[in-house]
Amino acid sequence: MFLKTRYLILFLLFIIASVASRAQQISFKDTVAAYNLHKNRINNTGMKVLGGWGLANIAAGGIGYATANRDEAKYFSEMSMAWGVVNTGIAALSLINIRREMAADMGYERSYRSYKANKRLFLINAGLDVVYIGAGLGLASYSQNSKLTKTDQAMYGGFGKSVVIQGVFLLLFDNIIFSAHQLDNSKWYRIMNEIRFTNKTVGFNYSF
Repeated sequence: MFLKTRYLILFLLFIIASVASRAQQISFKDTVAAYNLHKNRINNTGMKVLGGWGLANIAAGGIGYATANRDEAKYFSEMSMAWGVVNTGIAALSLINIRREMAADMGYERSYRSYKANKRLFLINAGLDVVYIGAGLGLASYSQNSKLTKTDQAMYGGFGKSVVIQGVFLLLFDNIIFSAHQLDNSKWYRIMNEIRFTNKTVGFNYSF
């Protein structure tokens, strides 16, 4: 009788442990999925803003180019339209990729790597934005060179000022999106440590 009771208790403990382990695994999976969804929603909103900025530049640039009575204004509008096309294209492609990722069944490792790569991308872009601003200021300054023809002065001046405006917007945009993702950094760090602690390891260490 004692042996049967002991075996029954051990069997019940095994069942409880199995259920608890399964419940914990589901909780981890659901939590990672929720964090990944939040990341994609931030990006989705950001890309809509970027696309709206791009379309606004295309429209304003087209009107400006058609109505400008100075060469510099025409070159400014022309560069604004070019940036608008690029930004709108980037936003459209990014929205497609975001929807694909939201529909995909991503595991712990892939989700976490995607989060880290996503943050790194916006941080790198912010650095490039500073370069754009510097390049625009350089072009605007070079336009003051008296050895240039009036047409070249207008071109460098218009292009330079347009690039500065685009760079400033993108610098603010990339920093805001990066900061929004960075707010979730401690959540990702905690959940990945919990997964490793329970031996549901993803096979790599947190860094960044």
